[in-house]
Amino acid sequence: MNNKLYAAIIAAVALLFGAVAYCYAQSDDYLATCVRVIDGDTVDLADAEQKLHRVRIVGMDAPELAQPYGRASKAALSELVLHKEVHVVLAGVDKYGRELAQLRYDTSFGQLDVAETMISNGHAFSWGGAHYKAQEYAAAHRLGVWADLRYQERPWLYRRRMAMQRN
Repeated sequence: MNNKLYAAIIAAVALLFGAVAYCYAQSDDYLATCVRVIDGDTVDLADAEQKLHRVRIVGMDAPELAQPYGRASKAALSELVLHKEVHVVLAGVDKYGRELAQLRYDTSFGQLDVAETMISNGHAFSWGGAHYKAQEYAAAHRLGVWADLRYQERPWLYRRRMAMQRN
């Protein structure tokens, strides 16, 4: 093999590793510790540099604190993630400046999705079509918000009703 071809191969491999390293460094995923649970679908996280992130968990919508089951939903999320490490997969930022993200946590079975766990246990509603099977399971087994069939006001409808009453 001539020296020019060898040098070109080495340069290509170095460029490839550099590109992979750059993409990894630019990743929107990070590990963080939950330092505060705001309500049933919003948490404050501290990353490795202790920077605080307010995160709204995507794929679910939990009852507001003033709604029936709102405080129970917050307690369930606290038990699940408070003071624990979570894997954060960013999806964007909402109009309030909160990061929108999927949260995963480690178990002896592997990583589990926080939203799916909350929904399958009846602590939140599926949002945007995500985790619909988990919601069907909770409803069929009358778990959490599904235990009392009279309680069916979804959080997004509750917020809309409250906004109309204020105006």
